[in-house]
Amino acid sequence: MKSGVYVHIPFCEQRCYYCAFTVVVSGEDTYQPYVQRLIREITLSEFVEPPETIFFGGGTPSIVDANSIANIISVFPKGAVEISLEANPGTLTEAKLETYRCAGVNRINVGAQSFNNDDLKNAGRLHSADDVLRDLTLLRKHSFTNLGVDLIAGLPNQKFDVWKENLNYIIRLLPEHVSIYMLDEEERSAWGRGRAQTPSDDVFATFYIYAAERLAEAGYIHYEISNWARPGFECKHNLKYWTGAPYRGFGVSAHSFSKPRRFWNTVSLAQYADMIDEGRLPIVGQEILTREMQLEEAFLIGLRRTCGFDVWKIAEELAVTYPTRWFDTVGDLEDAGVIQFDGRFLKLTPAGWLVANGVTEELLWPNLLSTSEATL
Repeated sequence: MKSGVYVHIPFCEQRCYYCAFTVVVSGEDTYQPYVQRLIREITLSEFVEPPETIFFGGGTPSIVDANSIANIISVFPKGAVEISLEANPGTLTEAKLETYRCAGVNRINVGAQSFNNDDLKNAGRLHSADDVLRDLTLLRKHSFTNLGVDLIAGLPNQKFDVWKENLNYIIRLLPEHVSIYMLDEEERSAWGRGRAQTPSDDVFATFYIYAAERLAEAGYIHYEISNWARPGFECKHNLKYWTGAPYRGFGVSAHSFSKPRRFWNTVSLAQYADMIDEGRLPIVGQEILTREMQLEEAFLIGLRRTCGFDVWKIAEELAVTYPTRWFDTVGDLEDAGVIQFDGRFLKLTPAGWLVANGVTEELLWPNLLSTSEATL
């Protein structure tokens, strides 16, 4: 299975209120030195396998000079089948888009979050709804045929009528991919420190169910809890995360995975610079996944995909014996209408999507992760 590559560009014009990612608000003079070190990191890593996917995330990758993105891609001489770049509305130009296309970028993900200006202001976004529409039009003009749009459901004071209008925009614009994230109060975000409160579970459910119904009617495939795509446009890179495929991360805070090892880079931009300048990889931690950890991950990521996963394949790979009590739990959850199990494939129902974490916990504890019968 070919690896994916993740490249972290941490720079932003400002930190949004909901953001808990590793981002840096700094002047443009800091961009190029970081890119040069990032390229040096890739060289130091001796990563020579041609990746299947390359994903530029952040931060705001579209904030840096497009030639910097092209230079990073050139380090992978065979390119990739899918090269994705996250972009904030208002940061794209015709010149950037031409450079991206020439460099091999063939998938752009636009962080719209909402098509309503009040929503955007409340979230601390700098762009307007007009910026979103302008950039999506510009991308089509430059022949980008694989576009993604991100929305956030349940922003503070967001009205249901506004949410319905957000979906109306999606149906009219028909991007190839749609991601819908439920607002979460991450501890590291401004909202997580008490500046806002997330809506009730009932509000989330209403927004989410409405979106799922509208997108299904428009022909989108719901292939992961938070992601929809027109047929054939599922994000190949993100599918690697959800299927346990290997990936290599470069840049500050980036994570890498090759079963059973996971390792990660420093989150400090200063430490990242020092380590690279000393000719050292910026890796500061790792873990070797035990069978118990691998089993837990298999259920967590397997149930995120709407097609579910093969429980017997996992049992064979990890030498797991499912105890009788586990099948009793499966039966109870089926009766509750939150999962479906055909004797091999286990998946969540639409009702289960709303309570995915709780269902996963029920399936794992105590019958699998705390009993000797599971032969872990």
